[in-house]
Amino acid sequence: MAALLAAAAILVITAAAVSLLMALPAVALAETAGPLHAAGRARIWLAALLLPPLTGIAAAVAALSLHAQGTIASPHIGGLRPHLCLLPLLDAPAGTFVLRSLAWLSLLLVIVALLRMLTAATVGHLLRRMVVASGVPMEAAPEALVVELGRPVSFNAGLLRPVVVVSASLRAMLDPEALEAMLAHERAHAVRRDNVLLLIAEVCALLAALSPAAWYARGRLKVATEEAADDATLMAGVQPEAVDRALAVATGTTAGYPRTPSLTDLLIPSPPLAEHRRMRLAQIDSADLPASAGRGRLHALLAAGVGVALLVLLAATARLAVEDTLFCAAEQLIAAVR
Repeated sequence: MAALLAAAAILVITAAAVSLLMALPAVALAETAGPLHAAGRARIWLAALLLPPLTGIAAAVAALSLHAQGTIASPHIGGLRPHLCLLPLLDAPAGTFVLRSLAWLSLLLVIVALLRMLTAATVGHLLRRMVVASGVPMEAAPEALVVELGRPVSFNAGLLRPVVVVSASLRAMLDPEALEAMLAHERAHAVRRDNVLLLIAEVCALLAALSPAAWYARGRLKVATEEAADDATLMAGVQPEAVDRALAVATGTTAGYPRTPSLTDLLIPSPPLAEHRRMRLAQIDSADLPASAGRGRLHALLAAGVGVALLVLLAATARLAVEDTLFCAAEQLIAAVR
């Protein structure tokens, strides 16, 4: 149990630290990509969310592996080697309590992240089955279903095989062009598997919850996925005016319904997404979108390559200090929680 707590603490602390280090480069790369590169920005924010927990998992595995070697790997034996040392904190009056509390909090975050993933996958699967069983196919789009819901909404049900769902009340409010625009937008989400991406982003944000940069990146990813779906809608031949009308109806119909804000919204409030999308649609030229898509992918790949190269360079140049830091962290955390 002590090793599990230590591994969770190392994972969460490393993820938070890497998330903070990546915050400024991610903002710079995403914001300089331009308004036409929504899909590229989404990939940048996804990378900014994925890399910290992956680094944390690698750090936890390496720390426990080093600790298993015993005192032969200790930086405190045979002369103190430079590293980030937790020994002074453990020796402090409340140091043991702080490390033990941090370890249990980290384990709680890992458990919540795993439960969130399992719950979302189960609920998504059940929701898809219920919708498919009770829905009526739309005449204009057989892959979309109309269901009777208590409010005018449209969404994707399911994760791996999402189904576009439209409430009957919303369908009645939209003219044919606006309805097609809304369906094209939801189809773009289904093709891009945005439900899966946003779930992964939320799990990664939970694992790096000690860093506010992770929650900011998760919120920006949500905005970028909506913008990328709008771009796909325009590239499918839908007129921007139809998309704008669909957004106007969606904004007006949801204004009167209570909404529970997500944890991301509570931590870092964002402007109304529908209004932001309408302003963006009025500023971009849909004719430039196909050419910008390739540049956006290249920009995202370049950003990811630079980030990975910097981490590899850091690990290579400071390998001994990193190993000593990980060993010390595992040693002190295990001693604190025993």
